[in-house]
This record gives sequence, C-alpha cells and structure tokens, in this order.
Amino acid sequence: MSVHHLTLGHVSDDALMTRMFDLAQSGKESSIESSQIDAEIYARLLETYGADDTASSDRHAA
Repeated sequence: MSVHHLTLGHVSDDALMTRMFDLAQSGKESSIESSQIDAEIYARLLETYGADDTASSDRHAA
C-alpha cells in the first residue's frame, strides 16, 4: 500500500499511522513517502493541539 501526497487529506489518522509504522519497520523511514506522511501527521497535530513557538522551533532544529 502506498499513500500518495495528493490524497493524504482524505486518509484517516489510523491509516497514516499504520503506513508510517510499516515504512519504519521496512527501513524506509527516510523515503519521500515517509516525509510526506510525517508532514501530514504533524499538520494534523498542530491543527488539533495548536503550537507554541518553542515546540515549532524544536522540530526544525532536529
């Protein structure tokens, strides 16, 4: 199963997390797909919980 960037907005949270787990288990955590899913998960977390300047700057520093 592969999740395409254009359809990520229509994919459930569970499906995103499952796919991310599958990619990590198969050693593909540095793939483009993984980066796209990571960005979508992070955007959803920000939308749900908001962000403060510290958390945002920490993410970009890592």
